[in-house]
Amino acid sequence: MIDNPMRRREFLVASSFGIAAAGRDRGTRHGTELLAGGRSAANVPETKFSITINRGADVGQSFGSLFEVTSEDGSLVIGAGFQNLYNTRLRADRHALQFFVRPTDGEREFRVESLPRPNDLCGTYLSGRDEVVRSTFGGLRAWNSSSRSWMVETDVGGTHESMRVGDSLLEFGDSSVKCNGQTILTPPQRGKYQLFFYANGHLCFYHVERGDRGYRPFENEADGFSKLHACPWTPDQPRVNLAKAIVRTLPVVGETTFAWGQLGRQIVTGSNIGGFYLLDNGVWRMLLEPNLKVSYQLYSTMAFHDRLLMGQYPTGRLFDFDGRTITDRAGWPPVPPGVSGSAREAQTTVIYGGEVLVGVWPWGELWRYSPDAKRWHFLQRMFDHPATSDAIVHPYDVENVNHPVRNQWGQRVTSLVTNGDSLFVATSAKDPCEWNPDQNPFLAPDKWKGYGSVYRLTMPGHLGANIAWTNGPTKLDLTIRGAELSISQDGKQLAAASVSGPLGEILGRLSRLKPVQWGDGLYGRFSGHQLEGTVHS
Repeated sequence: MIDNPMRRREFLVASSFGIAAAGRDRGTRHGTELLAGGRSAANVPETKFSITINRGADVGQSFGSLFEVTSEDGSLVIGAGFQNLYNTRLRADRHALQFFVRPTDGEREFRVESLPRPNDLCGTYLSGRDEVVRSTFGGLRAWNSSSRSWMVETDVGGTHESMRVGDSLLEFGDSSVKCNGQTILTPPQRGKYQLFFYANGHLCFYHVERGDRGYRPFENEADGFSKLHACPWTPDQPRVNLAKAIVRTLPVVGETTFAWGQLGRQIVTGSNIGGFYLLDNGVWRMLLEPNLKVSYQLYSTMAFHDRLLMGQYPTGRLFDFDGRTITDRAGWPPVPPGVSGSAREAQTTVIYGGEVLVGVWPWGELWRYSPDAKRWHFLQRMFDHPATSDAIVHPYDVENVNHPVRNQWGQRVTSLVTNGDSLFVATSAKDPCEWNPDQNPFLAPDKWKGYGSVYRLTMPGHLGANIAWTNGPTKLDLTIRGAELSISQDGKQLAAASVSGPLGEILGRLSRLKPVQWGDGLYGRFSGHQLEGTVHS
């Protein structure tokens, strides 16, 4: 028996670690199709990870890792799990399973494809749910891969945020929340409810009454307030009971958040004024006090093994929260040559292909971290203009000097959303505004279109699929056949993808594995009731 912070669960493990050695015949036998490494379909080796899980009741928890294993020769790491991620006010799909193969030397190939723009604004933010990628600015639109276009959708209004909880659908609107179309929380009589987050059986949000004045220390409720709420609630309840809410009045009027997060039983939020608050054992605690004179903002939280990585401004680095303390991880990611080290922001994070990717303002940088090689790789800038310079802090600082928001044309990577074998990447200016050619002629005729662009990035070794909810056990089969990955649930194949290039060659030669680590890995510990895993060759 293994204890989990949220509940007890049992791991029943029966593993077979030997995998038959692959044949070396590179010819074609009787017209059979050749697969990666030149093997015929009849002789291609297969490794199947069969995992039966019981996730228990869905109360918004992070489900964590299914397994992780290294090849016997040490060249590959293979694993699977559910991502625990929140990027600048949008949460990753908790029911989307990731299956990855990564090379331990850290060398990867990738391809970037430009997609049609979802709107004519200079920015957008993407979300993913039920294997659909949606653009949330300029109206809600869903990407249709068949027509290669963005299709208009409707929502509850205001925020375009939604999430699955078991078989239910939670939708977060303007100061209100619906579950399966029924209103469970109505707007307050005073102020607004903002930035909803459901985790560990609690619906959390900020209640803000700022009025028409700026940020200021809290004095009394008549003058304004910001309050943190955590309301016990599960989908079988018709309404949220505010009388049972765990409430904390915050030190600064107007405090709100860019990012929520969860680590085991804990729920965390970093405020836009530098406060850091933790819900643990039914009490809100303040780990960092807000400061109106010093910038300190968290834009992203992501589970990484036994901790949260949190994207920070103004360092542009990932900070690390282990459940007790916050630590600045120096050089995560580094500052590239030729740009200023000031006013940098790690706005977006994601696990893709079994590695950490980070999008950094103000030069639209995309970075990748190899956990095995322990090395950061610069992938590319998501903008092709202007040339980088360490003489300025943000792009177009000089050209935009007379604008009230001088850094408006800094360059954000607003979204990193996995879907299938792909990673969708979105960009923005500081504010997703309309471009005005009279005010911003330096972006004519088409430079402004770099803001609000969406790209599809593919890197061999990643596959994702939405796992259907079951009130009880479900069986997952994650299979490597030659250089092909596939995911099946209860006998039905959900997704498959080929692993191309050098990684596919290495995968095609896979022969033996080291002992499998069940229920733990890159995505944190498995949080369900039970996990039983076997590996077959």
